[in-house]
Amino acid sequence: MDKVNFYIDGFNIYHAIDKMKDNKLKWINYKLLCQKLLKPNEIINQIFYFSAYATWKQSSFLKHRVFVRALKTENINIVLGNFKNKTKYIPNINYNYKYHEEKESDVNIAIHLVRDACRKNCDTAIILSGDSDLVPAIKMAKIENNNLKIGVVISANVQADSLKKSSDFSRKLSEFSLSDFLFPKNIILDNKNIISCPSDWI
Repeated sequence: MDKVNFYIDGFNIYHAIDKMKDNKLKWINYKLLCQKLLKPNEIINQIFYFSAYATWKQSSFLKHRVFVRALKTENINIVLGNFKNKTKYIPNINYNYKYHEEKESDVNIAIHLVRDACRKNCDTAIILSGDSDLVPAIKMAKIENNNLKIGVVISANVQADSLKKSSDFSRKLSEFSLSDFLFPKNIILDNKNIISCPSDWI
C-alpha cells in the first residue's frame, strides 16, 4: 500500500468553510475527509494540521482549543504557529491601524513537506490549501524526491493556478459534502471525559 501524508492549512480551510455560511461544517473531522481522498491502494501515513490560536479573541480561542482537542483524538499532528502584531499606516487620515497577521503556517507546512520529501517517508503528499506561497516548497520537495507525488485540495472560491501547475493533481473542496465528515456532537474519551461541539457550531 502507498503511504500518504496530509498537510492541512487550518486557517485557509476554515475561512473557506466560513464562507459556506454553515457553522456546523466547522466541526469537521479531517481524518474522515483525508480517508475519502485516498485511492484504493493508499493508506494514511500522517496527518498534520497547521494553525495558530487567536488568543486576543476569547470566544474564538476557546472554540479553537476544543477543536484541536477533537483533532488529537484522531492522532492528527498539531503544529501551531503564532500571530504577529502588525501596523499599517493610512496616510490620508494620519492613522496607524493595528492588526494581527498569522504568518507561520505556510512556513511550517513548507518545512514539513520538504523534510518528509527528503526522508522519503511517504509516497504521496496532499496539501489542503489554496495558498500559492506554498509553490516553492512543492517545487523543492519534487527536486529532493522526484518519486513523490504531490496533490492539492483547493477551496471553491480560489483559482490557485500556480498551485495546480506545480502539483501532480488537484481537487476542489467543493467536490465533497463536508457534512459527511463531521465529528459527533459529543466525543467520549477513554477516561469518560467528553469533548463537546461548540454550541454555535451545532
